[in-house]
Amino acid sequence: MGGKTVLTRPQLALILHALALPLAMWFIVPTLTANLGGPAGYLLTLTIYWLGFCLPVIAIHVWRQRGALFSEKLPWRDWWVPGLLLLQVGAIAIAAFVPNTTMLTTHGAMLAAGVALINGPLEELAWRGGFMRVFATRPRLGFWLGWALFTAWHAPLLLSHGIVFAGGWPALLGGAAALGLVWSWIAWRTGSVFWVTIAHVLTNILTFWLFFDGNGFV
Repeated sequence: MGGKTVLTRPQLALILHALALPLAMWFIVPTLTANLGGPAGYLLTLTIYWLGFCLPVIAIHVWRQRGALFSEKLPWRDWWVPGLLLLQVGAIAIAAFVPNTTMLTTHGAMLAAGVALINGPLEELAWRGGFMRVFATRPRLGFWLGWALFTAWHAPLLLSHGIVFAGGWPALLGGAAALGLVWSWIAWRTGSVFWVTIAHVLTNILTFWLFFDGNGFV
């Protein structure tokens, strides 16, 4: 009985790493965006996030035991997954992208695509893949911890200087929570991050495009 309540070393290490991320970002985000300017500071913040959290988690917890984590194969009962994710991406496009097409630029699209192609795969492998691997024997705990900590890491971004988030904190945190819940559910259900990574990249292209052009990144 007692063994079920004790966290393993990898589980504890992953939780502490994920908890340290928003704590560190609470100081990094305002410092970099204030000293370097909003756009430059924000992009450097993302780079630190990728190098300091995503890549180490992938290297330590995911890569050596990746197995079916990258598989595109779906059991017959999950044939609807690509369609659901396509609807999700379409909803983002309609709600956030289509009403603002007049302000969008080609350079903004190029920057958004470049950042999304890095951010989407790294986040899915680190957050969904990392918690799926480390908490394979305790899926319910891993699911909710991964989702909650993924949502929490976005909070320090609100401390950015010279950056405006359309919709404010409800849109940023609510969007991260809602999308993170959908992607986590599908990843845990299918045992793979393949399909959610595609959806994540497409979603990031749309949202980053609007975000970058709206804040004068290019």
